[in-house]
Amino acid sequence: MSLDPREMRAIFDKTVLVRKPSYGIVKGYHELPYVCIGEAIESGFRTTLVKGKVMVSPQFIITPDQYGPSYEDIFGEEHVDQALTGRYFGFMGFRDKPVQCKSEYMEVEHVDASIDAVLSDTLEELERKEDITAGVMICPNAQYYPISIEKFISSILDDEFRF
Repeated sequence: MSLDPREMRAIFDKTVLVRKPSYGIVKGYHELPYVCIGEAIESGFRTTLVKGKVMVSPQFIITPDQYGPSYEDIFGEEHVDQALTGRYFGFMGFRDKPVQCKSEYMEVEHVDASIDAVLSDTLEELERKEDITAGVMICPNAQYYPISIEKFISSILDDEFRF
């Protein structure tokens, strides 16, 4: 199943950013850890939990469109829905902005607990660890979590760099 641009925009718009990093970003590469929570995509489970870290460079990077990274390049072959792997990875939120992103780490976990319970546990764990760097979001369709991660990244860039 592939998505048309309206469906992609709907997922982007319906993603709820529960928590954003509470520190400023300075120029250079930046690690943006995240936790993305959504309805389970595997039968027998209630929730899908995606944890990762995206490296973002706000430096001026000019890359011809045909050489832009794909979803697979950024999020890894193992964790990306096959319907998305052939698409070029173009951020809807900052398509024409000079940034580059790559994923350094990712973990997908299927959990037999409600989204609310997983969200509560995640927020408590981050608070216990005194982690002020991780973002947390609720994804309306966990199968397409990269779109929700896109919203997270674009919100950080919009807040920090005001292109």
